[in-house]
Amino acid sequence: MEAFGPVSVEAQAAAGRGATSPRWAAVAGLLLFGTARAADPWELWPELDLYKALGPAARLYFVSAYANGKEADVQTLDLAGYLDVTLKPVLWPSLVEEDWQRKKYLWLRAGYDRIFKTENGASAHPEDRGILSLLGRAHLPAEVLVEGRARADLRWIGGEYSTRYRLRLEVNRDFNPGEHQVTPWFQAEYFYDTRYDGWARQLYQLGAEIGVTEHFKAEPYLVRQVDRLPEAKGLWAFGLVARWYY
Repeated sequence: MEAFGPVSVEAQAAAGRGATSPRWAAVAGLLLFGTARAADPWELWPELDLYKALGPAARLYFVSAYANGKEADVQTLDLAGYLDVTLKPVLWPSLVEEDWQRKKYLWLRAGYDRIFKTENGASAHPEDRGILSLLGRAHLPAEVLVEGRARADLRWIGGEYSTRYRLRLEVNRDFNPGEHQVTPWFQAEYFYDTRYDGWARQLYQLGAEIGVTEHFKAEPYLVRQVDRLPEAKGLWAFGLVARWYY
């Protein structure tokens, strides 16, 4: 789903050829709704993203995101900056011969996130987070794309250090129903938190990235978050991302 810049017309046309039944959508629905409880709250998660290409194999990525209850029972504002670098897939010689820089078979993301917190109208201790991620993608038959991400959050919360490990899998596919490309996607992510020495959270998301202009995309999505540690609880959220590419 992510690209270093706007997708070319040729790539859009290629993605639009053929169609498959999105059987994975049924699995996504079961994961999203299978753990639902009537008392779980609903939230709105707005986000603004900016991508700035530095060349065919590198870009800057900036994020501003608001949430209520995503990390704890507080309101949070994330301000983050990242550097993405595409890695040459030297272990797969056949991929090296292809356009590996644009297709991004393997890439590294490193960045910093400052999280401002407010609780009951008063400021709480902010969180500083260093982030390291390794991402990879595989092109499957019927133009389906699978993306995996292994991420480590290096966290300083109130002066105390902890690490959170995150494993995410995404399935997506491009469609071209008209002039604008639409990419429906589903993600499942699992979190291991060293503060509790266990798998603390599950996150399931279902959405679509919609190309509006050459440089702007909108992305509405539905979230199901299930916390296991330190206590069992859950929430629903509707997210909306405004994303600019330059």
